[in-house]
Amino acid sequence: MKHYWKLLQKEEAKLNYEKRVWCASFKDYLTESEIVDRLLAACPNLRQGYQLYQDILYAVKKRDQSLFEDCLNREVSVLPETYTTTLRTFKNFLPQIQNALHYSYSNGPLECLNNHIKVLKRNAYGFRNFYNFKLRIMIRHGKTFLTK
Repeated sequence: MKHYWKLLQKEEAKLNYEKRVWCASFKDYLTESEIVDRLLAACPNLRQGYQLYQDILYAVKKRDQSLFEDCLNREVSVLPETYTTTLRTFKNFLPQIQNALHYSYSNGPLECLNNHIKVLKRNAYGFRNFYNFKLRIMIRHGKTFLTK
């Protein structure tokens, strides 16, 4: 099971249903979906946790607040302890998660810019003056700039 953890984290709709590959663990040619089915058949707790995980992924992907809240209100006594901890954390931050699902704003572009600036600083080993550094950042991101 340790070898197939990435398949359990993969979105169910993105699992391969057609291409069969040799799986030494099962001594058979199986698709990704068949591997997941066999893993889930071995442990009922894992199946329930997997279904909850897939429902949460679907709710976030579709930005469905009501489905996300339904996932949080499910019976957790049959799930492993790590799931209950995660669900408790989701409940604590529910207003923020609802905002993230409701609005399409993201700080991703800003984080990208910060990362590029840090990489530029690391590769450049310092500039003669700050103005040249600022120009290099502007050039890197295709922004127009003013001369001195």
